[in-house]
Parts: sequence; C-alpha cells; structure tokens
Amino acid sequence: MPNQDLDPVQVMPALSDKEMDELDSFLMSDATSNEVMMLDCLDGYLTAIASSPMMLRSSEWLPRVWGPTNADAPTFDSDDQADKIIGLITRHRNAIVWNLDQEADHFEPVFDLNVYEGDEHEYIDGEMWAHGYMTGINMQQDSWKTLFESKHGPVALQPIRLLGSADVRPEEEELTKTPAQREKLSKPIPESVAWIYKFWAPQRRAAAELSSGKPAELGTLKISRNAACICGSGRKYKKCCGVSTAQE
Repeated sequence: MPNQDLDPVQVMPALSDKEMDELDSFLMSDATSNEVMMLDCLDGYLTAIASSPMMLRSSEWLPRVWGPTNADAPTFDSDDQADKIIGLITRHRNAIVWNLDQEADHFEPVFDLNVYEGDEHEYIDGEMWAHGYMTGINMQQDSWKTLFESKHGPVALQPIRLLGSADVRPEEEELTKTPAQREKLSKPIPESVAWIYKFWAPQRRAAAELSSGKPAELGTLKISRNAACICGSGRKYKKCCGVSTAQE
C-alpha cells in the first residue's frame, strides 16, 4: 500500500460529488464498524487535524476514522479498494488544508441538513461535524493547551464545544436540544474554524521548518509577544491572547 503520510501536504483536487458519494457509501457499508465516522463527522475531524498546532502523520490520525479501537478497522475487499478509500480520505484532508491555507475566511464545513415533519425549514446541523472536530482536538489535548488558556480561544471554540463535546454542563445541554438551537450554533462555526486555524499558524510554520531540516530560531516556535494579536483585536499578542502564556 502506498505511503499516505502528508508531510508536506500535496496539492490535489478536491473530491468530486461522485467521489464524495463513493466515500460516503463505503463509510455506511457493512465493511465498517458502528463506530466509524460518517462523512460530516469525518470532515470535522480532518478539519481539526488540519488546524492543529502540529502536523500528524496519517498513521497517527487515520485509525481513529474507523473507530476508537483496533477492532473497528474496516474489512476491505482488496488492496485496490483500500488504496482507493484511503486515497479519497487523504485527498479530502489535503483539500481541507489547502482551502484553509488559501481562503480560511471562506471555509465551508460539511454539515448535515435535516427536515422535520410539520416543519418546512431545512435546518443546518453541525452536531456530528463538531463531534468529529472535538475528537481531533482530544487526540492532541496537551498541544492545544495554549488555545484553551488564551483570551479568545475558548470563545472561538464555544459553538464547536457545545455541539460536539461529551463534557458539557447540564445547563449547556439545554442550548442544543432543538433543531433551531443547533442551527444557531452551527452558523458561526466557519468563522471559528478560520480563527483557530490562524491561531496555530506560527506553530505549524515552525514545525514545518523543523521537519524540513531548516534551522529554526527558538523564538519562531511561539508567536512573537510584541506582534499584533491574531484575533484581530488590534492589541499586542502579549496583552491579549498571550496573557495566560506570560503568566506561566
């Protein structure tokens, strides 16, 4: 089977509608376990992996697509089928990276659309997408610590956390019970994704330099404390999102 590691990310075309349907069909087939990520959940998961402060190899993130245990690994009909499906997932991940890098402010998640009996409105529902995103974060929780402790990070993450985290307070669960509530929380998620992706950009650049063998100054491993804060507040990083880091 070919090496699917993505370091560096290759520029590949995004999946066509036909290819997305093919991937969706496989994920829903008997070849996968009940724990496999469906397409919207997978999209959220891959977005978190693409947005994280450090690059992961496919051998690190791919197994979790199928489920939390080794027993959840899919049953492929052949090596050709395995190559095809893993290739589709790889290309989708690459397309997410490319889109975030080029046009983060115009990112479009793969959300579910639901219609309910007696209600003509088609509701956007990012709950499973958010669950995938939070799964991606939980795989590298220690690496995300700076964002959790920053001033604006928890605010940006809030709609994703409320929809996708299993660790929410009872009063927070009340905010996600109805389709209208879930749609309201889903709509700001693209903006949150863009903010989080930009937040980790300096760390990803530093990691890319290190992995390529280029010398990296120690200072490039962190956001310059005198630089303008990435949240767009207009204040210096050390006076804004970097406050908690300075207190460590």
